[in-house]
Amino acid sequence: MRVLIPISLFWLCACAQNAGLTVTTQQGPVAGTQVLPTVRQFLGIPFATAKRWTAPQLPPKRTGVFQATKFGDSCIQNLGPSNVEFLQLAGGTDSINVTSSENCMSVNIWSPSVNRKQKTAVLVWIYGGGFVFGTSNIDVYHGVNFVRDNDDLTIVSFNYRLNIFGQPNAPQLGNNNVNFGLLDVDAAVQWIHANIAAFGGDPNRIVLFGQSAGGAAVDAYTFAHPTDTIVKGVIEQSGSISGSVTNATSVAIDHTDWNNVAAAVGCGNSTTPQQFTCMQGVPAQTLEKAVVSTNAGFSLVADNKTIFADTQQRAANGNFLKVPLLGGTVANEDDIFVVVQELVTTGVSVPVITELVSDIDTALGFTCPAGVTALHRINAKVPTWRYQYQAVFPDISTRPDLRAYHASEIPMVFGTYNISTIPATPNQIALSHYVQRAWVAFARDPQQGLLNDPEFGWPMYNPNTNSLAQLGNFFNQTGVVFTQGNLVDFVCKDQGALVAALTQILSISTG
Repeated sequence: MRVLIPISLFWLCACAQNAGLTVTTQQGPVAGTQVLPTVRQFLGIPFATAKRWTAPQLPPKRTGVFQATKFGDSCIQNLGPSNVEFLQLAGGTDSINVTSSENCMSVNIWSPSVNRKQKTAVLVWIYGGGFVFGTSNIDVYHGVNFVRDNDDLTIVSFNYRLNIFGQPNAPQLGNNNVNFGLLDVDAAVQWIHANIAAFGGDPNRIVLFGQSAGGAAVDAYTFAHPTDTIVKGVIEQSGSISGSVTNATSVAIDHTDWNNVAAAVGCGNSTTPQQFTCMQGVPAQTLEKAVVSTNAGFSLVADNKTIFADTQQRAANGNFLKVPLLGGTVANEDDIFVVVQELVTTGVSVPVITELVSDIDTALGFTCPAGVTALHRINAKVPTWRYQYQAVFPDISTRPDLRAYHASEIPMVFGTYNISTIPATPNQIALSHYVQRAWVAFARDPQQGLLNDPEFGWPMYNPNTNSLAQLGNFFNQTGVVFTQGNLVDFVCKDQGALVAALTQILSISTG
C-alpha cells in the first residue's frame, strides 16, 4: 500500500491537470495543451474560411478532434523593406519567417486551467501592421503570462486577411468591394461569442483591444455595429478611425495599385472581368511579391459597410456602439517610423531631425486623434478613460534615438518583456504588472472597473481635469500620474501650423 498510494495520487494529479484540455466547439472538439500549471493554450483553431476576395464563412463541422497545438498559418503579409525594418526595431522579427497562406483565419485562446465557479472576462486582441502586415504568431502577443499573472481572464487572438487579400480595391467587385479583413474581424467576434464559454470565458463579458491598425479595427467595429450586443467595452491603443481631422476615406476610390499589380503578374491593366478572373488564379506568393515590387499600398476603402465615408460626422453625431472606451497613445509614437524611413533611405538616423519630425507626426497622427475620439465618446455620455504611455526601458527601446515609440507598450501589456536578452528592470516589472491589472480591471467591468477598483481609482476622462493617466511617467515609472488632457493636446489647436513646420523641417533635412 505504501507504493500504491503515491501512484494513485500521481494519476489523480495528472488527470486533474489534463482536465479541460479537450473542448467541444460548434465545429467539433479541439484539444489544447497545458503550457503552465494554471494556463491552458489552444492554438490555430479555424474560425472561418473564404475563397479569395469573398466574405468569410463558418468552417465545416469536424468529426475528429482538432489538435490545437500550434499556430495556424499567418495571413500573407507585405514584407517590404520598411515593414521588415519596423519589425526588427520593434522586436517582431519572429513574424518574418512564419508560414503564410490564404488559409489563415484561426483563433488562439489562453485560459485558466483551474476550475472556476464563474466564467472569466474575455480580452480579444487585434494586432496592428497598417492592415498590410502582422500576425497573431508573434512572441510579444502570446497570452500565457497575461493569464498566468491575472485572475478572471481569458485572452484570445486571431488572424485576419491583409493588404491585397484583405482590401483589394478591385474595380470588378463593385458594391462587393469591401474590406474583407474587417469582415474577418466580425467573423472572429461571432465565433468567439458562440464558443468561448466552452473554454471558460464569459460570452457576456467580451472586450476588444488592439494596437495601431488593431485599434483602428476596434474603433471601426463600433461604427459598423452601433447596436451590437456582443462587445461590452473597447481598448484602443494608438489607433482609431474616428479622431482624424481629415476624412481620407471620402475621396474617390483609386484602382491604380490594383492595375499595377495586375500588370506585373501578367493580367493586364484593363479593368475587365477577364483581368479579375486572371487575378483570382495567380499564386498568392506571386501576388504578394508584385505588391512589394510595385510599391503598391492597399489601404482600407470606404465601403459603407465596414468603413464609412462620413465616419467623422457619425462620430460627432454619436452614431456608434456606446460601450466604455479605454484609449490612449505612446508619448513618442513616430520615433520608430522616422528611424525606419531614415535607415531604409540613407542608412543613417539623425537624432535631432528624428525627434523634431517625430514629435510633430506623433501629434498629428496619434495624440490629437486620440483626444478627438475621447471627446466624441464623452459627448455621447460614454464612460471614457484615456492614457499616455511614457516609459523607456533598455530591453525595449534598444537604440538611443528610440524613446517611448509606437508599439513599445505592447510587451508591458502582455507581460512579454522577458523575451529580450536584456534583463527587465524592477521598475519595468512593476509597471507591467500595474498596466496588466488596469487592462484586466477594465475587462472585468468596463463601466466601473477602473473607477471603483481600490488599486486604481482612475477618474473618467475630462480634458479639463487631472484625469489623463500618464503610465510610466519619467518621475514615477512604477505607477501612474494624472494630468489634464488639454495640457497634452495643446499642440492640436493649430494643426495647420504643425503641418507647415513639418514641411519646412523636411525640406531643410532633404535639401
